[in-house]
Amino acid sequence: MTAGWDFDVIVVGGGPAGSAAASRLARRGHSVLVVEREHFPRFHIGESQLPWINGILHEIGATEKVASAGFVRKWGASFTTAEGEWSQYADFSRAVEVPQPQTWQVPRHRFDQLLLEHAAECGADVRQGHRAEDVAFDAEGVTVAIAGPGAPFKVKAGAVIDASGRNGFLAKRFGERKKDPLLQNISIHRQYEGVPRSEGRRAGDIRMVTRPDHGWFWFIPITDTIMSVGVVVPKASYHADAGRTADEALARMVAETPEAARLLATARPITAARFEADYSYVHSRLGGDRWVLVGDAGAFLDPIFSTGVLLAMQSGIEAAEAIGDGLRRADLSASSFAAYERRVSRRYHHFRRFVVGFYDPAFRDLWFSPSAPLGMYEAVLSVLAGNWRPSLATRLRLRLFFFLVAVQRVWALAPRHTVPVSAEPRTLHDVG
Repeated sequence: MTAGWDFDVIVVGGGPAGSAAASRLARRGHSVLVVEREHFPRFHIGESQLPWINGILHEIGATEKVASAGFVRKWGASFTTAEGEWSQYADFSRAVEVPQPQTWQVPRHRFDQLLLEHAAECGADVRQGHRAEDVAFDAEGVTVAIAGPGAPFKVKAGAVIDASGRNGFLAKRFGERKKDPLLQNISIHRQYEGVPRSEGRRAGDIRMVTRPDHGWFWFIPITDTIMSVGVVVPKASYHADAGRTADEALARMVAETPEAARLLATARPITAARFEADYSYVHSRLGGDRWVLVGDAGAFLDPIFSTGVLLAMQSGIEAAEAIGDGLRRADLSASSFAAYERRVSRRYHHFRRFVVGFYDPAFRDLWFSPSAPLGMYEAVLSVLAGNWRPSLATRLRLRLFFFLVAVQRVWALAPRHTVPVSAEPRTLHDVG
């Protein structure tokens, strides 16, 4: 299999998905080249992690590195209505099927650099400041043309992993990106100092503040002094900001959300606002002959429950396993990645059900209710902690919860907290 190859695998992109794939492959004895167009550290959004990422870090041998990096400890999440009248605390220690409830809030520039350096320590050849420009496939392997500080060069391998994020180095060539019709939101975010925090263990938790237009704010403490703040709203809510800068649009949305305005009353912005769009999509093809998509190159889900890094790294590990198996069997055809594609799709739709649900007023009404019988709260909390493989008992409790959501739409089982003002309510009729 390796005759004429420079490496077993080429990974295009050094973010969490690419680093996880490279670490997994290198730790199992495969030669890996990682091509990253930027020089780390570099800015990236997506700071809040979920408890189930602890298992992923263990699988690639990065647990101690992350634990000793001084990141803010996260034990849960607070959800508050726009006026601050109702709140719900998601304490991960109460979730079922979560072995380790404590996770991390991370400045992504440091976290991503740590993971990429770990991949290099595992044995991967990491080339920063190098860009994959073209790819050619033949019966003997795959050749990637690379541009860097010196002369362009070509490298041949048995397979290539596209971990290039939304740029989609290979994704642009194969298939198409299918945007989620219910989750086409926009986001504006910036960093602040001087935002008040909760006391004690909850000081490191993420705060989410809902909006009447079904949008929401996040408040993520990423250092002892810095808070990442952002708002996610339906595109219809952003139309009023046409012609405004991102800073101006964010200021307007803060002003019309009383609880967010209270939290930011004495805060000092330390970065300019940034704009993101078209959050949710799945690529029509996630693998083919000698290639596979991982992380944001293949799929991305709205960030309401902070699943981004978890989904990206898990896909990187599973793609690495599929390629490793293919190398051993001398078979890297499209059929080798069929099971991988099914797992990624199932996991995406598992979390999507809850993401779409959170934009449904009935879902929020029940979530903000004081109590949930029969272990439903603990079951929902388990998914919010990143559990993508719930047990049968947990799945049954989740079904009961969604049944009650359907009832809540027509008959108020719990107080109604959300009144639509500027966007059509989205329901769970199309959760897949």
